[in-house]
Amino acid sequence: MSAGEGPVPGAPLRVRRPDHGDLDAVFALHSDPRTYLHVPAAPDVDRDASARRLREWVEHWDEHGFGYWAVQRADAEEVVGVSGVQHARWLDQPVLNLYYRLSPAWWGRGWATALARHAVAVARDVAPAVPVLARTRPSNTGSIRTALAAGLVRRPDLDAEDETGPAAILVSAWPDGEVEEGVSRAG
Repeated sequence: MSAGEGPVPGAPLRVRRPDHGDLDAVFALHSDPRTYLHVPAAPDVDRDASARRLREWVEHWDEHGFGYWAVQRADAEEVVGVSGVQHARWLDQPVLNLYYRLSPAWWGRGWATALARHAVAVARDVAPAVPVLARTRPSNTGSIRTALAAGLVRRPDLDAEDETGPAAILVSAWPDGEVEEGVSRAG
């Protein structure tokens, strides 16, 4: 195992590198409009869109040795979500994008928070100099609470439009100053 694969601290879950055999689960998760309540234009409209998404994740793992995980319950093989960190850019800065998306059947159990915390801890190991960034909608208070619980700090000064609308940004650090223990210190 590598890059955080295995049991998830604080949840009855395990995570693993995704593979092309996960396409059905990725499509089910990413085509479900309930998982995109705050971004109604974003769900995958067909299996090809999910296949492209999955291919990008697998290629990221091949290139970097870490990335988004397929999330499974500890006692089952079924993929119930996707989480992890992956290289991205925000405002021309390299970041590790924090991602957590679970099937609605598994919401409300604290699993997204456990996954986000695990991903942030892994990010510190695999790329300690790269800020972890969570990007969500300003109206998505659940996602904002999850990122805060994972140790990120809300930075409205970094908010901007992305390809689907206004983005609320939370980060572990930013080049203008360190973000530690919930306090942003401008540099």
